[in-house]
Amino acid sequence: MQFRVLGPLEISTAEKKKPMASRRAGMVLTLLALSPGRVISFEQLIDELWAEQSMTNARNALHAHIVRIRRAMSATCPGGGKKLCTTRNGYVLDVPADAVDAVRFTSLADAGNELATDDPVAACRLLAEALSLWRGPALMEARDGVRCRISAADLEERRLTVYEDLTELRLTAGLGRVAIPELRQLAERHMERERLTELFMLALYREGRQSEALTAFQEARRRLAEGLGVEPGRSMRRLYQAILQQAEALGEPRGINTGRYVLTR
Repeated sequence: MQFRVLGPLEISTAEKKKPMASRRAGMVLTLLALSPGRVISFEQLIDELWAEQSMTNARNALHAHIVRIRRAMSATCPGGGKKLCTTRNGYVLDVPADAVDAVRFTSLADAGNELATDDPVAACRLLAEALSLWRGPALMEARDGVRCRISAADLEERRLTVYEDLTELRLTAGLGRVAIPELRQLAERHMERERLTELFMLALYREGRQSEALTAFQEARRRLAEGLGVEPGRSMRRLYQAILQQAEALGEPRGINTGRYVLTR
């Protein structure tokens, strides 16, 4: 039985997928799934669901949501509801860590980063697998809660970082083509992340599109000035000059890069 929170909330097996019909029950399940094997106290769950609202029967209302979750788990996997256990202080989702896609995503990303220097091929495989777990925005049904909003923001930030790491590895080691249209969209959407723009510029240059790479810098410079009132950082300016001069450290356009320009920013 798997718990998927990187996109629409689902309880799934190889044969079945079960969404959570109740929004508050979905919030409870999300909180429990983010910490598999760890007790989440009644107070934490009640605070997340009702914040500062006065709930005289909060414990009973919370239990009703737990019952719904157990039913959904058992409907997906016979006896699955028994994996949501009650303790003296709260509830625990008693499943392996890798049964939760968000936890597995973080684990794969960490493993990929550890291999980046010694085995970039294996690192790319792990990072790509981590990104493949995403089906939409993180914790979609649970963002009314403060803790879930924070967790969702952290996961989305890590997702972008993993994408950057994977793209950088592919560019610096010639480990596959980079999807330039997707990189363009992300660079424009997240103008504050200059690393994305640098990777976009470098990807264009490697494809023999030097003029477009230079234009990308000018467009990013305009967006930063208009949106944030700042100039591009030193790293992006250095890359612009290197592309302008067709510096050897950038590798041959359309060829396999053997330099380490981006990784030694």
